[in-house]
Amino acid sequence: MTYLIVHLIHIFSVFIYGGFLFTDNLFLNKMKKDLSEAEHSKVREYFMKYVRQVVPKSLIIAVLSGIYLISVNFGEISENGLSNFQIVLSIKAFLGLWLGLRGVLQVFFGIQPLVFKSHKFPFILVVVIIFLSQLMFSV
Repeated sequence: MTYLIVHLIHIFSVFIYGGFLFTDNLFLNKMKKDLSEAEHSKVREYFMKYVRQVVPKSLIIAVLSGIYLISVNFGEISENGLSNFQIVLSIKAFLGLWLGLRGVLQVFFGIQPLVFKSHKFPFILVVVIIFLSQLMFSV
């Protein structure tokens, strides 16, 4: 039962984080074409006012619940080495931990990333993680 609850919390927190990236990349950035610079800045800041209250916390919850889920699902390493499932899960975990570390450093410590300053790269990583999540059970 604990696993199910943590899994649902993980999915919900990932939806919040991924939804923010989706909205920012596919809607807010496209509004630049229709709004003046001042209007776009005002809309974006209004949106970010609420995002800053929820998204960083959901990212931390996603990472912590993901760590728990990996510890449960990874399994034993056989004599032949990692299984395909374990390899894909490891790649997914690495990408998720990188996103989490990047987010925590940026939001809570004010350390801006040296590269990938926009939300496009994290958005792409979230999409890759989603595909890996579906792929890992069929390899």
